[in-house]
Amino acid sequence: MLHGRKENHLSKDAASLQSRYFNRVRYRGAFDPAVSAYAEPKIEFIKRHATVAGQILDVGCGNGIFTARFAATGASVIGVDLSPHLLEQNPHRRLTCGDASALPFGDGAFDMVFEANVLHHVPARERVISEMKRVSRKYVVLLEPNRYNPLMLVFFLLVREERGGLKSSAKSLEKDLRRSGLRVVSSLTTGMISQNNTPTALIPLLRTFDRQIWWGEYVVIVAEKIG
Repeated sequence: MLHGRKENHLSKDAASLQSRYFNRVRYRGAFDPAVSAYAEPKIEFIKRHATVAGQILDVGCGNGIFTARFAATGASVIGVDLSPHLLEQNPHRRLTCGDASALPFGDGAFDMVFEANVLHHVPARERVISEMKRVSRKYVVLLEPNRYNPLMLVFFLLVREERGGLKSSAKSLEKDLRRSGLRVVSSLTTGMISQNNTPTALIPLLRTFDRQIWWGEYVVIVAEKIG
C-alpha cells in the first residue's frame, strides 16, 4: 500500500513539473511560417492513410497548431489540453481543459483521435493511448519526437521536462499501440523542421528532409481499431 502511495506521489510531482513547464514555455503562433512547414507535411501523411473527416479530437492541442489545420479540412474538431495558458493561445473555438489520461468524452465519440508531442510528457503513455482508443470509433494517430535524431537527443538531455523523449521511437510507439489492441496502418519517421527552434531562413533547405529517414526529428503513426 505504501508503495502505491509513493508511485501516486511521484506521478503528481511529475504532473506538477510539466504544468509549470508549459505555463512558462513560449511557442510560435499556429500560423507562423516555420510552424506551417513543420505541421503540413505531417497532415498530408495522415490524409494518405486515414479519413480526415467527421469528428476529430486533438489531444494536447496546445496553441492550436493541428487543431486549426484539421478544422480547415472541414472536420468537426474539439481540442483538449491540461494547460489553460496554452488554450488561451489557441484560435480554435471548441476547446476544453482536460487530462489526456482521463479524457472527458464518451466511448467512440470521435472518428479520429490525434495527439502531437503529448506522450513523452506523461508518466504512463499506455494509459493515454488507451483513453485515445476508448473515445475513438476508428483512428488513433500519434506524432512524437524521435530519440534517434541527434538534435532531439541533445534537447532531451538538456531539458528536464523533455526527457521522456529518450524513450520515444517508432518501434517503441508501435509496440505500445499494438499492446493497446490497435493495428498500425502506417508509420513515418521524418523531418528536420521544429515548430519552435528552426530559423525561418533554413526552411527551404530543410524541406528536403520531409521524407522517410530513420534519424528524422518526428515519428507519425496512423493506427486503427480492430473490428
